[in-house]
Formats: sequence, C-alpha cells, structure tokens
Amino acid sequence: CFLFQSLCAAMQDVQLYELVLKLKEGHQPSLSILYDRYAAALLGVIMKTVPQQETAEDLLQEVFVKIWQKAHQYQEEKGSFFTWMLNIAR
Repeated sequence: CFLFQSLCAAMQDVQLYELVLKLKEGHQPSLSILYDRYAAALLGVIMKTVPQQETAEDLLQEVFVKIWQKAHQYQEEKGSFFTWMLNIAR
C-alpha cells in the first residue's frame, strides 16, 4: 500500500531528525544508532576509493569520530543528514 510506505518513510524521517538533535546535544547512544544504520553504506562508499577492507574500516571509524565532533555543524536546510555524512566520508 502506497499510503503505508509513505507513513513509514515519514516516521523514519522523524526518527532520524530526533537522532540528529540528540547527537547535536552530545547524546552518545545516538551515534551508536546512526552507526548501526549507516556504517555499511558509508563503508561501501569508502571502499570505492580504498579497496583494502581493513584500511577502509579504519577510515570508517575516523568518519564517525568526525561525525561526532562536527554534529553541531550540520544544517538541515543545506541537505540531508546522510548526504552530510557522505561528504565527511569522501
């Protein structure tokens, strides 16, 4: 059902928005949740540039450290949070 898919997508957007707000406030468990959701996608992006698994995983950890350190700089009006994370990963 299209309506159900739209509702689920909207709920995910709200959940992500709340996670980002908490992350900006220094709520460390939010970073863990974001890691669980997005680490695989970000690792895939990193591995396009750095094909060595171990090196790519090290870089992924550095990306999440930067996400933690720079969360306060994210501005929703400039783009999605995932795009912001991708730019850090590149």
